[in-house]
Amino acid sequence: MRVKRMALLSVLLAAMFVVSTLEKTLPPFPFMPPGTSIGLANVAVMYTVFFIGAKEAFALNLLKAGLIMLSKGPVAGLLSLAGGMLSVCAVVCLIGTFGDKISVILISVAGAAAHNLGQLAVFAFRIGLPSALYYLPFLMIASVFLGIITGVVLNVIMPVIKRAGYT
Repeated sequence: MRVKRMALLSVLLAAMFVVSTLEKTLPPFPFMPPGTSIGLANVAVMYTVFFIGAKEAFALNLLKAGLIMLSKGPVAGLLSLAGGMLSVCAVVCLIGTFGDKISVILISVAGAAAHNLGQLAVFAFRIGLPSALYYLPFLMIASVFLGIITGVVLNVIMPVIKRAGYT
């Protein structure tokens, strides 16, 4: 059983890295702040929190940030680490507090907002707080739209995942 779980986590990590990398090649959404992406790698993180465990979700984010650091540099790795860890914290807290009483889409929006806040914190440290705060409202609006997309994707694939026996 442990080997099966490790294999699944390895596949999820690879999927997160590939999806994250591919998203960076897509043209930006109209009217979205520069640097935003859908965040489909977070589908794997939310799946992990829901069906495997919070510890494993934190580990996936740590490993993904390490891969990004190696492939795209330390700043990109730090942005990934800060955003990913804060996002997992938000998702774990919401699921722990509300359980099944909260929608996947709302959890996804909160995770997207937390991810953006984590990345903004790194950005603020690098360029200064006042400049970073200017970007905050735009990122929070983007979090709503992009978090809804990610939540819808997870809602669509959850039944497939359950039928395949990966829950």
